[in-house]
Amino acid sequence: MKVEDIIAEVEKQLGPLDEKARKAVELALAMAEGEKAEELAWQGENPPFEVAARMSLEERSQLLEALERRNLRWLEQQCEKLGAHWLVVVDGQIIAFGGPGLRNLEIDKRVETVGRQTGKYPLVFIHPMALAVEETAGHPTTVAGDFYPTLSILIRDGGNQVPLVADFDTGAYGCFLDGDWLVQMGLVNLQLGERLRCAVHLNMTYAYVVRTLTVAMTANGEQREVSQDVICVLNWRQSPFVAINPNRTALVGRDLCLVLQPVVTLNFADKTTTVAWLR
Repeated sequence: MKVEDIIAEVEKQLGPLDEKARKAVELALAMAEGEKAEELAWQGENPPFEVAARMSLEERSQLLEALERRNLRWLEQQCEKLGAHWLVVVDGQIIAFGGPGLRNLEIDKRVETVGRQTGKYPLVFIHPMALAVEETAGHPTTVAGDFYPTLSILIRDGGNQVPLVADFDTGAYGCFLDGDWLVQMGLVNLQLGERLRCAVHLNMTYAYVVRTLTVAMTANGEQREVSQDVICVLNWRQSPFVAINPNRTALVGRDLCLVLQPVVTLNFADKTTTVAWLR
C-alpha cells in the first residue's frame, strides 16, 4: 500500500491530519520500512560433523563460539521472530527451535541426529532468556533469618543415579546443577558434551555445558521422571549460584514442576516443603 493510501486510511479513521501529524505518519512508515529492509544474512558454514565430533571439547567450543559470535544478531533476530529460546541451525537453515527455556531441546540426541542427517555439526543457540534466574535472597542463605525452599530430586543417566536436595526457585526456569559434582558422580563426561558456554548471573560470568539427563521426583510413594536438558555449571563453588546460599548444590526452577505437575506446599513456619501428586 502506498504512503498516500495509508494516510488516507488514517484520515478516514481519525479525521484530517495537519502537516505535523502527516509528517509523523510518513516518518513512522519510513522507519518501519527501514527495519523491514534490515534482514540480516547468515555468515559462514557449519563444520563437518565428523571433523567437529573428533575435536576436543575446547577446540569444538572455540569453533562454534566463533560461528555464533559472527551471527549473533541474526540468531537473536530469529529468536525474536519465532518467539524461541533456542535454535538449531545448519548453514543458516533453522532445523529446529523451541522454548520456553530448554524444553524439548534434548541437546545430546539433537546434535547427533542433525549431525548425521546433514553431515554438519549443528550450531545450538541458547538465548540468555532461557537462563534467566530472578533470585534475590528451606536452605539457610547468607541473609540472616532467610531460607530457601527445597526439593528432593533424583538425577539419573543410564544405570547411574544420585539423590540431591536442590534449592527451589520459581524465578528460574531451568535446572542448574554442580557440573563438577556430576562429573565426580559419573553422570557427565565433559568431553562428550556439545560445547562449553558462558553466561552471566548476579553480574558474574560462569561457564556451563548443557546435557540431557533424567530428573525424577518422588511423592506419595510414586516416582515420576522426565528426560530434560540441565545446565551443568562448572567451577560451581566459585560460581554466582553459591552467592546466595554457599551450601547449594543445585537450583531447580519451574520447568521440572511444569512437566511433572506436583502439588508443592511451602510451610514457612516450619521451613519445610512437601510434594504430592493429585493424579
